[in-house]
Amino acid sequence: MRTFRSRAVATVFLATTSVMWGISYLFTKVAVQSLPPMVLALLRFVLAILILFPLSMKEHKKLIFRFSTMMAGVFGVTLYFLFENYGLKYTSPSDASIIVSSAPILTLIFYDVLHRKFDFLEYAGTIVAFIGVALIIYGGKFTESSSIVGNLLAFGAAISWTGYTFFFDRANDSSLTANVEVMLWGILFILPFAVFEIFTTERINISLQAITGVLYLGIFASALGYFLWGKGIHMWGGKAATLWVYTIPIFTILGDVFVLHYKPGLHFILGATAVATGMFTVILRHTWTLRG
Repeated sequence: MRTFRSRAVATVFLATTSVMWGISYLFTKVAVQSLPPMVLALLRFVLAILILFPLSMKEHKKLIFRFSTMMAGVFGVTLYFLFENYGLKYTSPSDASIIVSSAPILTLIFYDVLHRKFDFLEYAGTIVAFIGVALIIYGGKFTESSSIVGNLLAFGAAISWTGYTFFFDRANDSSLTANVEVMLWGILFILPFAVFEIFTTERINISLQAITGVLYLGIFASALGYFLWGKGIHMWGGKAATLWVYTIPIFTILGDVFVLHYKPGLHFILGATAVATGMFTVILRHTWTLRG
């Protein structure tokens, strides 16, 4: 049963993950300049598996390889990072994170159509957030490091994240073992792309920046991030938990400004504000419903 206390704990898990994932865009942007996108995805999840698998053995649960975890791996690992990593080759971390923040809107629509349940305030909040995303994508002028191709790829990542949320929610298991299952499936489907990149890339530059990126992405963004996010999904519900994707751009922007010296335009600031407003509107709605 999802209680107010469990949602408070879930909030801590999801907020922590949002910070780590917000910063991860910066590490990915730098790393894909040296490593092919899917090779980077493969390395980060292999590292994550090396961390999580020994820990999962303490749960004394067998790897079942369920259909739900397989599909969560396909959507949340393979397809998501296929779109995101290639997208970050063509667009800025800030623009990509804002566009991926449309995932809660897509998730809300998907869940509501599935369950035939609609809430006016939820949709009001998501519409405001969607307007914010639109301001970023079609704000009249893209950032110098942005492109339509990169932004469309980032939107593909948002769609993929909706699929991951749905299937991981259906797995009804937030254990380390379930996360290992998801990542193993993801790695399996990443392999063909990574092998293709290795044989078609003239030169792969193993730089210090690339190594640092793989370490951060593998340890924090993948191993710790996916575990905490999975806990949040099962403690708060898939539709509500995904709302926290809205906060990720805030941390990306902060990191982008201070690390990569990115200068956001007015449309970007207005869009980010609208996204945050929409998110908190829906979160408050869920809080009132729980207390009532």
